[in-house]
Amino acid sequence: MKDKKYWLSSGFYTMMHRGVDFLLGFIGFMLLVRIISPEDFGVWVLLVTIVSIIDMARNGFIQNGLIKYFVGKNPGVQAKIQTAAIWLNTALSILIFLIIWLLASPLAKLLNAPGLAEILIIYSWVIPVLVFHTHNLVLMQASYDFKAYFFAGISKSLPFFLVILLAYMNFFELSLKSLAWYQNGAFLLASLMSAYQVRKYFSLRSKVRPYWLIKLFHFGKYVFGTNLVSMLTNSLDKFLLGALLSPVQVAMANTAGRVMNMVEIPVNSIASISYPKAAEAHDKKDSEEVGRLYEKTLGMMLALTVPFWLFCLVFAHYIILFIAGESYLNAVPFLRIMAFLALIKPFDRQSGVFLDAIDKPFYNMIMVFGTFVYGAGLSWLFIQWTGLQGAAYGLVISIFITVLIKNFILSRYIDIHIWACWAQAAKNYLRAFEEAKKRIGKKLH
Repeated sequence: MKDKKYWLSSGFYTMMHRGVDFLLGFIGFMLLVRIISPEDFGVWVLLVTIVSIIDMARNGFIQNGLIKYFVGKNPGVQAKIQTAAIWLNTALSILIFLIIWLLASPLAKLLNAPGLAEILIIYSWVIPVLVFHTHNLVLMQASYDFKAYFFAGISKSLPFFLVILLAYMNFFELSLKSLAWYQNGAFLLASLMSAYQVRKYFSLRSKVRPYWLIKLFHFGKYVFGTNLVSMLTNSLDKFLLGALLSPVQVAMANTAGRVMNMVEIPVNSIASISYPKAAEAHDKKDSEEVGRLYEKTLGMMLALTVPFWLFCLVFAHYIILFIAGESYLNAVPFLRIMAFLALIKPFDRQSGVFLDAIDKPFYNMIMVFGTFVYGAGLSWLFIQWTGLQGAAYGLVISIFITVLIKNFILSRYIDIHIWACWAQAAKNYLRAFEEAKKRIGKKLH
């Protein structure tokens, strides 16, 4: 009963965190595109993209190792592990700080975004604070305190959203520079909240143990690399559009990208549920069950993403008009091309998840690097030919190539049939229809 309560509670707060973050971010985006110009918004998108890459890479470097070694240890050992993690986080943060100061101006010139250098420097001043904020968030997960994690998360997103809302209501004017400082303020608030919430878990030693430094470093370096390249791949369209065209085109791409982020919610949720089951079946050497799980979970994903794909194809014009306004209607063709990711992403995600589950993570890592390399080449080529839409063509084609390769590799180890995944999706529609008929029948009687 206690175990069931844990899963319900942690699942509730985790989903709440994702849901609230997504909702505040999406509404904040809808307001912000109506406050600042498309060119300024494109520069802001570049900053947010760079910040996201830094955060994801830093989290990968610290998070998995700290959680893995922290759980189940006595308080003395936990303190030593925390101390090593803080040292590594600090060293990485100093490196990031220096890189930003060295590359801010060249990067702004490369991406045709003059205002980017100034707001990157502004962001750099909050990096020392984020050493502890990152550590605190990981510590909450390692201590299974998902309620604290939820409140620490919204203590950043909610104040920042309120700033955008008040600016939209004309309480004050909002520039790129002031927006960057407000973001720093939101980070500071979140850091204070997280520090308060982990005070009972937080414990350091005066001296760092080389043993734990080396152990955490070697564990984290692979996750750091994979996360960094994965985020760079996802951001290729924005960087190439900025470098080859202008920040305005970056703003257009981001508008469509915001819509496509909705696909990630069901895909990531189902993937997180299927992984432990697939790993368990593989441990039992039940290859048939692994294949069945792949087809079943992929069918669940497709049942949710296919209607989304059709909706985007038919109503792309009205979607862009609603969320961003007439200034962003050039993003309509981009969205229609990107909508095909709703059909491809489930295959990409699950093939990666199941390669990890059957102890073949090396293939997954190689394919992440591969997608980045040929994705960059294809996107650059198509942008030269067709402009804004070229970024969408490059991304969709590169992920499709990756899906073909990963599924070919996966089929060598487990028995899977792609047609069976589509059959599972169709069965899900039939089940939903039958369930709806039953419920309507009960109400009528």
